[in-house]
Amino acid sequence: MKRRKTIGPMLKQWTILNTTKLFCSNFIFLLSFFTFVKSAYDDSAKLIIRPESSTVVADTRVSFFCRADGNPLPIIEWKKNGLSISDLRFSTKTLSNGLSTLRIEPVRLTDANSTISCTADNGIGNPVIADAILTVLSSDKLPTGFPVIEAHPVLKSVEQGRTAHVSCRVRGDPRPKVLWLRDLMPVDIRSNTRYSVSTLGNPGTLSFF
Repeated sequence: MKRRKTIGPMLKQWTILNTTKLFCSNFIFLLSFFTFVKSAYDDSAKLIIRPESSTVVADTRVSFFCRADGNPLPIIEWKKNGLSISDLRFSTKTLSNGLSTLRIEPVRLTDANSTISCTADNGIGNPVIADAILTVLSSDKLPTGFPVIEAHPVLKSVEQGRTAHVSCRVRGDPRPKVLWLRDLMPVDIRSNTRYSVSTLGNPGTLSFF
């Protein structure tokens, strides 16, 4: 009597092998999918606003601005001549939208020809860097037409609910542009309807309520 060949173990082995292959295939697919999703949402750092080179008078102040974007939001670091800043004359502030400012007060003649750098890094790709040059002039050697603030803004007390007006008078040739700051940051009149700026006449006026 012939013995029947059993195929049970072979089927079981075949099932295990194919199940393992299917599991590995699904795992690789899911890993690729999550990698794709992560790369779709992750975005390397980029600079939306770069610091601009500035020329100022000694013993005054100057502000540099830098704005970064990316996912996650990059961390911004300011440097002077490639070195981290520890001088108490330098102050920085960064908002949740990635806008950062570096303020130097007072500016000294020894700061002349310094390279001010804004570095943005979020761990994806290489950090991005933008440089600006700080030029410092002595007050007795100003070129003709150099911008001068003749009347600085004066703080005023107003009743709650009423509109406050702050004026600033400048002189220069060509006529200087006036940038209004609040707590070291530029006043954004486009997104905040509480502020309005009049550029007619001299002085220019910032109004807010």
